[in-house]
Amino acid sequence: MTKPRLLYLSINDGSDTRINKEIRTLARDFDIDYVGIGQSDGRAFVKEYCRSFKIVRGGHKNPLVFLKYGFRVLKTYYFRRFDSIHIINENLLLIFLPFLFWRRHKLVLDVFDSIFLRSGKRLGWLRDLCYQLPKRIIVTDDNRKSLVPIQFHAKTVVVENFPYRFAGDTTKTSQPDELTVFYNGSMSRSRGTDLLQQLLETDRRVSVKMAGWIYDQPTRQLAQHPRVDFLGVVTQQDSMQLAAHCDYILSLYEPVNENNINASPNKIYDAIQVGTPVIINREVKIAAFVAENQIGYVLDGFYQQDYSRIATDLMAKKDTYRFSEYLRNQFTWEAVEFKLTQAHQA
Repeated sequence: MTKPRLLYLSINDGSDTRINKEIRTLARDFDIDYVGIGQSDGRAFVKEYCRSFKIVRGGHKNPLVFLKYGFRVLKTYYFRRFDSIHIINENLLLIFLPFLFWRRHKLVLDVFDSIFLRSGKRLGWLRDLCYQLPKRIIVTDDNRKSLVPIQFHAKTVVVENFPYRFAGDTTKTSQPDELTVFYNGSMSRSRGTDLLQQLLETDRRVSVKMAGWIYDQPTRQLAQHPRVDFLGVVTQQDSMQLAAHCDYILSLYEPVNENNINASPNKIYDAIQVGTPVIINREVKIAAFVAENQIGYVLDGFYQQDYSRIATDLMAKKDTYRFSEYLRNQFTWEAVEFKLTQAHQA
């Protein structure tokens, strides 16, 4: 029996952790045509799960690259008959709105990072226009759903940012007088680069493992530090294995906009699976969950600068965190992925 066909639109190259999980899940019930942007398809961890996988070479901020991407999307869109369309984030939906309008009954909007929460501007009319179009809106947690205008709640689905259940080795590899921090995902000054740089300079017992995407020059410099091991972009399972052997996972968000304050980082749930505590700043709302369940170290604030005390605290507390089996069983992708498929089948 032929599977229904799904068009998946993103400006990622197929290496994003959440996209990996979504593609693998959707591929069970759909033939997927993926159109994205990237430097190459060498990091396309989901290519094998797609019927067709098209990557426009380059960076998405390059106007010429994005123009080529637009042509590729429209060519795929008009020359194939799709049963459903999955589009990542509001910016892509707004760009292709004139074309997608006619197939809005097939459209699912998946909001990872809301441009309306990041902008801080009064763009309610544009947001409402954007949210009226799709048949379903996907967000990553109940808090994010509460930020969606109430008139769109009926078609908003929460598909949590949980990882696959982890069954690997969780033995820590650092010595009692060493401290290893795992820094992964999107890495920049707004995600904690400065803290790690200062901890490395303050305390020689500190080392860092990095894996993911570097977004600014200070983070490139951090990656070259002699006590930093930069591993590039890795799969989610490899990332979790690395995290399992470290003492902490860094999960900082500079409180510069509502999108960061209301972040739903998969690192929190990675931490639960691999038994490695997080480091998070108090301004992020999910920090209350971290403190309540005692699964990490909560900084008083993102801009806290008593680095010597932070290093001492992290060292003293690194072996004091406990992760319950109840949490491990509750927060898995396997437990929630059905909601993603349902969003397309409804």
